[in-house]
Amino acid sequence: MVRSLLLGTILGGLAALAWSTISWEVLGWHEKAMVNFENEDEVAAVISSHAPTDGTYLLPSEPPMAGMTSEQKKSVYAALIEKMAKGPIVVAAVRRGGFQSFSRAMIIQVLSLLAAAFLLTWLVLQTSGLSYARRVAFLAIAGLAGGVIVDLPNWNWWGFSGAYTAVDIADSMITWMLAGLVIAAVAKAKPRTVGY
Repeated sequence: MVRSLLLGTILGGLAALAWSTISWEVLGWHEKAMVNFENEDEVAAVISSHAPTDGTYLLPSEPPMAGMTSEQKKSVYAALIEKMAKGPIVVAAVRRGGFQSFSRAMIIQVLSLLAAAFLLTWLVLQTSGLSYARRVAFLAIAGLAGGVIVDLPNWNWWGFSGAYTAVDIADSMITWMLAGLVIAAVAKAKPRTVGY
């Protein structure tokens, strides 16, 4: 089992990396699902002047309510709901210093894919009696589930576009289906025996 887990982690992670490279660098379908700001330099200047630290920002955001009475909190919350209904709503990851190290980001990406491949290989090894094709399907569905779990709430609550959401979900499923071709070949659970 340890050998299968190790091989599934390494080979599955590398297969996922290969597909991710094709998906992002060759196909360009992620970028096609995004839109651009008008006057990008102006938007960048406003963000730089109003986002004091790196982080994930939400507009409109709930102001600090410490020390407010119950009535004041109700009033602030009602104003927030009104702003959200009127829009715009923005969820933004801000890096004030820009993208510092491509090599560091690539190392983290590879480690992330290896971690996912490890977990999915472990899951496959917990099953028994599945054919190769069913193990691949199991991993493709796990990728689909991961995309649905992460991307549909972002579409629902924060307004991520339908095109962006569909591409992300499809990419997650394809990534783990293709990696699953490798993982399923090396990760075969042994039949379980019933014992007391």
